[in-house]
Amino acid sequence: MKFKKKKWQNFQRLISKLKKQKFYDPTSQFLSNFKNFFNRKFKYNLQNKQRLSFYYGTLRKNYLKRMVKSTLSEFKKRNVHATVLFIEKLETRLDTALYRTYFSYSFHNARQLISHKKVYVNNKIVQHNSYLLKKGDLITFDKNISKFVGFNAVNTKIWALPPKHFLINYKTFQILVIEDIKYTNCLSYYPFWVDFNSFLQFYKK
Repeated sequence: MKFKKKKWQNFQRLISKLKKQKFYDPTSQFLSNFKNFFNRKFKYNLQNKQRLSFYYGTLRKNYLKRMVKSTLSEFKKRNVHATVLFIEKLETRLDTALYRTYFSYSFHNARQLISHKKVYVNNKIVQHNSYLLKKGDLITFDKNISKFVGFNAVNTKIWALPPKHFLINYKTFQILVIEDIKYTNCLSYYPFWVDFNSFLQFYKK
């Protein structure tokens, strides 16, 4: 629109300036901050979950939920912190034991050995990757894959000290659980930071 009189031209300039200015709206500002907070929190929790899941060979979401629920229901009875119990549960898994003792070069490889009935616990075939070990359990392998597991142990790229709770015989390919798997023996395994408290609260729902 074009105005002939100067006063209307000035009024038009004022209106255009007001349109460009952003007025503070407390409600919209609060909602924006609220949305950003939850976006950051969701991203943080998602990164925690992905780090832990991928590190243990891509654990499924449903399994993690069940594990968190069982951890939160047990930790009060056992008088230990939930984080401690959760890590101990992850480290007592059969596939984790095979990987930690270098008889398999990855978690995926460990699960293949288990699913193909090549792993024995106390002379019995175990086909569950999530089988939880306890003190006194003896892990052995099918004789047909002795060379394979021996090759994995010799050619591993990571030769850190094996876990203290295992007694390993690399000649006979046997693993004996000599003590309960402890949280303090597992801290050095994580090459990254994981907020376990946030993780447990996220999957508590």
